[in-house]
Amino acid sequence: MQFLTRMLFLAFVGAAIGWLTNFVAVKMLFKPLKPVKIFGITLQGLIPKRKYEIAKSIGEIVERELLSFNDLWDRLLTEENRKFLLSNLDLKVKEVTENKLPSFLPKAIKEMISNYIGDIINREVEVFLNSPSNEVVEIISTKLKISEIVEEKIKSFKLEKLEDVVIKIAHSELYMIEIMGGVLGFLIGVLQAIVIQFL
Repeated sequence: MQFLTRMLFLAFVGAAIGWLTNFVAVKMLFKPLKPVKIFGITLQGLIPKRKYEIAKSIGEIVERELLSFNDLWDRLLTEENRKFLLSNLDLKVKEVTENKLPSFLPKAIKEMISNYIGDIINREVEVFLNSPSNEVVEIISTKLKISEIVEEKIKSFKLEKLEDVVIKIAHSELYMIEIMGGVLGFLIGVLQAIVIQFL
């Protein structure tokens, strides 16, 4: 009876310590948000402290593994999007040229000029859209870095917002880490009681 009482006591103490340790560890991912000095030691949550490094890493991973400029270009320029772009471009060209041409020109001449300009622009745009290796695309791909956009977005996140995002995404996993700390602590407590009993 005494052994069972000791075993349960140690098991529950171990569970409490294990749960509390993991609970604090999870909280310390974010807390404290801003650096705090305690006994000359600066404390800050892991994610706030390494925010810029994390932002850079995520940006690079997104561009390298998930979404490169070429992937984005291919998705944007599906057949449906091409048609939509060209038809809207055609309407815009006609609207602008008809409005900007001198009012004394007859409507038929205005239409002829706007159609002519529209045809030229559409032809050139279609050539551009059909040439993914085009020089302009190459220039855009070097200037438009997905990694830098993602990095800047994450850097601009307020730490509270970043914490909310991470907790929303990984809530169940973080909760399981806390529970597993309690379970492991419980098992270690039982093991300690058995070791003490046989020593």
